[in-house]
Amino acid sequence: LGIVFLGAYMVVKIIIEMVRMKLEGSEEGIGSLIKDLEEPLESVELRMNIQSELRFAKANAVEIIEEFKNYVEEGRLEGWEMDSCGDCWVSEGCLVDSNDTPAAIDALMYRAKVSEAEKGEHGWMHLRQSIHNPNIAVNLQSTIPGGCQSMTIALRDKFLVASGFDKILDISEIDKYARNGRL
Repeated sequence: LGIVFLGAYMVVKIIIEMVRMKLEGSEEGIGSLIKDLEEPLESVELRMNIQSELRFAKANAVEIIEEFKNYVEEGRLEGWEMDSCGDCWVSEGCLVDSNDTPAAIDALMYRAKVSEAEKGEHGWMHLRQSIHNPNIAVNLQSTIPGGCQSMTIALRDKFLVASGFDKILDISEIDKYARNGRL
């Protein structure tokens, strides 16, 4: 269901931008907004359920996602760096919109670009707190075969287990994808 909300959000963003373009006198259509988008070779969305009392789930998600940001910024995930996702600079958290008075959303998210010495930059990982459920969505895209799986392995081994967050998260989807490269 999370991908449906994300898709609907993106459609609304495109419609808003098309209206802005029209108001500015542009004759370009939707194609001009998406022409430079690249299709990833691999793409996957995984979920990690928060295993705590429901009333603590949101605070736990914020703590986990903020610590992910710290791990990336401190270089504890080698080859990973905080990324801009287009609408906002995600190292500042994400924003609902990019108008003159953006409003912070009620779900924390960060995205990191992933590179390796021999492969160069080959993908990204986006951690997003669910607005509606006590879980964290993990979206991955890669331009190389096996890239999403290698990022998932690094997330599990070098962040979730290393930080101890695997004890308060159900990481079964992460484990399964890390082992098999599919769900």
